[in-house]
Amino acid sequence: MSDRPPTRREGTTRREALAAAGLGVTAWMAAAEGAEKPGKIQGFDETDPGKLGKGGWKPVSDRKVRVGIVGYGVCRFGAAFGFQNHPNVEVAAVSDLLPDRCAGLAKACRCQKTYPSLEEMVKDRSIEAVFLATDAPSHARHAVLCMSHGKHVGCAVPAVWGSLEDADKLFETVKKTGLTYMMFETSAYRPDCYAMRQAYRAGALGRLIYSEGQYYHYFARPLGSYKNWRVGLPPMWYPTHSTAYFVAVTGGSFTAVSCQGFRGAIPTFKPEANAYKNPFDSEVALFSTHEGGASRMSVCWGTRGSHGEYGHVRGERGMMEGTRFEPAADLKRRPVDFSKPKLPPGMPAGGHGGSHGYLTEEFVTALLRNRRPLVDVAWSLNMTVPGVVAHQSALKDGELMKVPQYKL
Repeated sequence: MSDRPPTRREGTTRREALAAAGLGVTAWMAAAEGAEKPGKIQGFDETDPGKLGKGGWKPVSDRKVRVGIVGYGVCRFGAAFGFQNHPNVEVAAVSDLLPDRCAGLAKACRCQKTYPSLEEMVKDRSIEAVFLATDAPSHARHAVLCMSHGKHVGCAVPAVWGSLEDADKLFETVKKTGLTYMMFETSAYRPDCYAMRQAYRAGALGRLIYSEGQYYHYFARPLGSYKNWRVGLPPMWYPTHSTAYFVAVTGGSFTAVSCQGFRGAIPTFKPEANAYKNPFDSEVALFSTHEGGASRMSVCWGTRGSHGEYGHVRGERGMMEGTRFEPAADLKRRPVDFSKPKLPPGMPAGGHGGSHGYLTEEFVTALLRNRRPLVDVAWSLNMTVPGVVAHQSALKDGELMKVPQYKL
């Protein structure tokens, strides 16, 4: 069999053959070439955190934060961020709606106490903070529920699921309660994005004239998901791995967007085949930024041959592609320190570019020091909401639309 990619006609013929055989969408997904194998999820094997500093980790307190963890689905995110390995954390309880997954999460986190649901867990007054690794459509609702019971919240991405109303409610809840909220956006601590942030904060980039972020994850066959929320999901409803390459670099925001959607051949990305009536398997957005620059952000489910998150920034004083830094001539003698501090002994950096452990360390340290975390609610929504508006723009053939702004 030839290794060359099929031509358009060959691809069409194959789909016609499947249809002629009476195979539906589910069977097509099972037969799709290049589909991810169960147990292998893109990004989890990328564990290199990048350049590390010479000094060791220093604790800021001897106190342990009592954390509840909920969610142990196909990505096993409940245990992936290493709360159970942090010396300032006691995993006080875990929960998942499915008993076998709840038991698996308890074992992975070395925790004895379990709850059958988050709704039961939040009644436990001994728990100070909850990490939400639940289904994306429930993130905002679950975060509000936790904060209404006095719990700080760490949450997997995205902050909200296609709803501007939920975004406003989440923002107002954080402001009203004064509790800590942090979205665990992995790109923020990837070696390249981290280095870009260091350069920006050192003044080595100046204002960003142009930036881009790209998130590629081939979805010929959707990953398993609670109530099939991943089936046909609008690409720009899951934008934060891309949008972090501006927001988590500058701390700023997007102000307007024009977005184009691509109507591909994957059957689940048809309006009649998914709950979202979404026709696009990939979306590319052009944003204007608070600095007056432009930013191109893409989320692609339909492209083969590569995966992951990538970024590129060009400023008035320098540029970066990945971790490659080209500063202006007058800055070359003032090097920027791109090294990350070390994590606590015995705590792995984890996947997605060695970002998992750093996100947990940032969240825990913010709680111990009673300060805002890096990816606070404003950053979280300024990464998430632009994608919601971008998808609306794509459905309107790229109409230029304003993006809501969030600032604490």
